[in-house]
Amino acid sequence: MRSSLKIFTWFGIPVHLHWSFGFIFLLALWIGFTNNFTPLGTAWLVGYFIAVFGCVLLHEYGHALMARHYGVRTQDIILTPIGGIARLERMPEKPVQEFFVAIAGPLVNVVIAILLFGLAALIFQGERWMLFNWFLEQYLSFGGEEDMSGVMDGDGLPTAWFLYFFTLLLVTNIILVLFNLIPAFPMDGGRILRSLLSIQMGRVRATQMAALLGQGIAVLFVFVGVTGLWGFGFTLALIGFFVFITARTENAMVRLDALLRGYKARDLMRPQFARLSANDWMQTPVTMLQQGLERHFLVFDLEDHLVGILEEPQILAALKKRDLTAEIAQYMSPNVKIVHLEQGLEHIYHLVQSGSGILAVAEEGEIVGVIDQAGLQNFLRINAR
Repeated sequence: MRSSLKIFTWFGIPVHLHWSFGFIFLLALWIGFTNNFTPLGTAWLVGYFIAVFGCVLLHEYGHALMARHYGVRTQDIILTPIGGIARLERMPEKPVQEFFVAIAGPLVNVVIAILLFGLAALIFQGERWMLFNWFLEQYLSFGGEEDMSGVMDGDGLPTAWFLYFFTLLLVTNIILVLFNLIPAFPMDGGRILRSLLSIQMGRVRATQMAALLGQGIAVLFVFVGVTGLWGFGFTLALIGFFVFITARTENAMVRLDALLRGYKARDLMRPQFARLSANDWMQTPVTMLQQGLERHFLVFDLEDHLVGILEEPQILAALKKRDLTAEIAQYMSPNVKIVHLEQGLEHIYHLVQSGSGILAVAEEGEIVGVIDQAGLQNFLRINAR
């Protein structure tokens, strides 16, 4: 991605830092400055943020590796200031599979919290173990900084900073589990809810209900964030905005996929189409573009074999250069996508969305029609009502 920096690849999955991730370090510097932390105190805070995002990264790998178990590839994992995103090629459609993919992330944080607690029990003994439990009790009961002021020294660091770090990281993982299980689709809790609803009412209806609930919770997030009722108001409002938009988008995509599954290439193809010859002059498609409705064309050789496509941008490029006597072969692309007459529209839609301006439709080795962008858009406009 242009807006992110690849830092490494693990289990065959690239990990990227979004450009906005730098704000995390600016936030640490700001907190350190406003609280009069020493450089060591600020460095401790930066270390804590890095550890938290390490836990977030493992959370996303939980989703990605569980998805891989069900044959779904993960394009990459992106770390942003508001969390991580594992970009799966698709979400498994079987409710049980989606349930396990969605819950795998929070379960990773559960395991991390258990390991941290166990490690603390091995490391800390006597008074330190009592202090660890006191820290843990304060945070889990939302005791706040006021109750803990007695253990802070003059440079802003706790006297038992290593112990405090363990406690804070453990509590952070507990919070990550609880927050991600909020049923705000498409957060993990919302996907778990969608998978359970899908068992009873089907994927489309379940997605609609989960998305509506998710958007309602997203509005609450934004309200709480902008009114300052929670400490990290801006972050919560940003998450709410993201949840609202993505819930609506994914709901629309699920409805679209359900629509497309009901049709095949034969339902959309146009049997009457212009056929260009590779050795014709570019004047021919320029005239056809100016006088007709077709914007993209199939190109054949002298033996009537399909050899390429000529799309509107290439035609306009020739027109701009006044290269009208050049052969079409000089401008055409040999990358022809051919689909079968019985091919489902779901696959065809993704081919067109990936940049194919025109597809050739074949039956028993013969080209019987075409599907282009304009035809697909018109088909969706009519049938999506």
